[in-house]
Amino acid sequence: MLKIVLCDDDSDSVRRYAELISEIAEKNQFEVMISCFESGESLLFHYADTPEQIDILYLDILMNGINGMEIARKLRNYGCKAQIVFLTICEDYVYEAFDVNAVQYLIKENTSYEKFEFTFLKAAKLASISEEELFTFDFDGETGVIPIRQISYFEIWQRCVTVHYGDAKTARFYGRMEQLEEKLRGKDFVRSHRSFLVHLPYIAMFRHQNLLLKTGESVPVGVTYMETLKRKFADYITRFHVYGSQNVKEK
Repeated sequence: MLKIVLCDDDSDSVRRYAELISEIAEKNQFEVMISCFESGESLLFHYADTPEQIDILYLDILMNGINGMEIARKLRNYGCKAQIVFLTICEDYVYEAFDVNAVQYLIKENTSYEKFEFTFLKAAKLASISEEELFTFDFDGETGVIPIRQISYFEIWQRCVTVHYGDAKTARFYGRMEQLEEKLRGKDFVRSHRSFLVHLPYIAMFRHQNLLLKTGESVPVGVTYMETLKRKFADYITRFHVYGSQNVKEK
């Protein structure tokens, strides 16, 4: 799933381009979650400590408060590796875009649908091949490596951990739940049960005693974990809350 951020102090522009990105993503079979901000200050407040949670960033240049170029510089200084696309009416900063390694500099009224789509696909491709965060584990004398974004959940039984990832794939290793939680701290994994650790982006529906995941799998939810799980999921959705290709329901 591509995590996309739009930052523009024009609410009509934000709405229009969020809808356009969603349309292009669906057309090209990309699953996206789009978060929108109407000031650079609010964007930096949300992502100063977690800049790795942005895959593609669309930035206006001229905004009240901090301008888009300064936002891009600050995020790069924080370690942000997102693909940056400047989307603006101002042509004056085009050469400075190279300093922050921007993918493209688009002028709003002079950019065709085809050009916008081409830029999105280019940014999406670069985001998919950028260095991934990996989960590593040892089992039976061998080391396994799995991209964290592919992991839907972990389950543990008598110190044997099963990790579910990709297209119905699994792998096993020995460990403890507390070790897993510490290793994955800040990566959007939350305990749903004493024996299950769920990756928040994969939740499709809350049920009475279990979760339906986007993979079609069902994961149990313990009574003592339900409130914390819902709160953590709400916090996650707050970061990616405007336009998503998947809607989460409660039943």
